[in-house]
Amino acid sequence: MKIKRFIYSLSEEEFLEFIYENSMPVEVVKRQEGVVYFAVYKKIDHLKPVKVEEIGDDWKNWKEKYKPIEIEDFIILPPWKKPVFIKPGLAFGTGLHPTTQLCIKALKKHLRRGMGVLDVGTGSGILAIVSKLLGASYVLGIDVSDDAVRECKENAELNGLEIECLKASPEDISKSFDLVVANLEIQIFEEVLKDVLPKFEELGIFSGLYREEDLEKFKSMVKDYKILEILEKEKWFAIVLKKV
Repeated sequence: MKIKRFIYSLSEEEFLEFIYENSMPVEVVKRQEGVVYFAVYKKIDHLKPVKVEEIGDDWKNWKEKYKPIEIEDFIILPPWKKPVFIKPGLAFGTGLHPTTQLCIKALKKHLRRGMGVLDVGTGSGILAIVSKLLGASYVLGIDVSDDAVRECKENAELNGLEIECLKASPEDISKSFDLVVANLEIQIFEEVLKDVLPKFEELGIFSGLYREEDLEKFKSMVKDYKILEILEKEKWFAIVLKKV
């Protein structure tokens, strides 16, 4: 299948005005002497393209080239991006740490719409928020820190989402969930994993494991569960378990 790629050019000022007015995702090809060359995959009626290209099957990857564009206090997002608003605070979880990113990747792949989710050690609530945005029907975030519980509630409200945030340990939770996500540390898992594992009926996503040593130690603790996937980034690991 062939599709056309239209390349246009505008001055920096005109380009920012165009993006602001149209909220259109674009691929910036290059910037040269105050001129921005950018590509889109549909014709813009009021602009004359510098170049029109026909591309083949790789057009399916075109979304990867579209990045958010910041204009002063505004950020222009492609419509398929889901914004998550997190206030800077004392609790862990801004999306920058590799373990948070691994958990989000696993949630995106394995969470199904309608699932009930428990986020153990919720921190800022970012994984609870992502779970709700991905279609979870009910999300509970728990933490032993008062600051974390407060920030979880504030960030849920900031994102306009209904998420329950409680000060609690896994042993305090009596019911089970379709999916449990826990981004902790191996030392904490050694203490609480026995209380976390019974809380999921189908899937568990666990991260905070550093290097192979942590991973192997964790695997030895979950021998009765099926490992669906192991994800790695910068020597940090996440593991996805299925109840058998």
